[in-house]
Amino acid sequence: MLSKRVMALVLVVPLAVGLVACGKSKKSSSASSSAGAMSVSLTAKDFEFAPTALDVKAGQKVTVTFKNDGQAEHNFSITSLKVNQDLEAGKTATVTFTAPDKAGDVEYFCEYHKASHNMVGTLHVT
Repeated sequence: MLSKRVMALVLVVPLAVGLVACGKSKKSSSASSSAGAMSVSLTAKDFEFAPTALDVKAGQKVTVTFKNDGQAEHNFSITSLKVNQDLEAGKTATVTFTAPDKAGDVEYFCEYHKASHNMVGTLHVT
């Protein structure tokens, strides 16, 4: 017959593992959404965006907090949505737009560094 200590371990360890697993959260692209609106953080570094992809729902209102951590002036543009926001080095701006009504991928880019440094990202619309 198993001792009381061994029996307690047999019961407690799986319970503890289960609680830890349930408490972990999924990592995201700094996005949060509620009531049909979405907020996301986007950082421009020297010639790249972080993250390079944003997931949004069709027709969703999206607010982007755009931060320039680079040394140069950058820009956040989405041609088809008429989004065009310049941002000096070290500054932060907020841009709000409505995602397209149809699913698909839409390019966002820095108009100053797209051609020279391929500074682009993808808006995944589902």
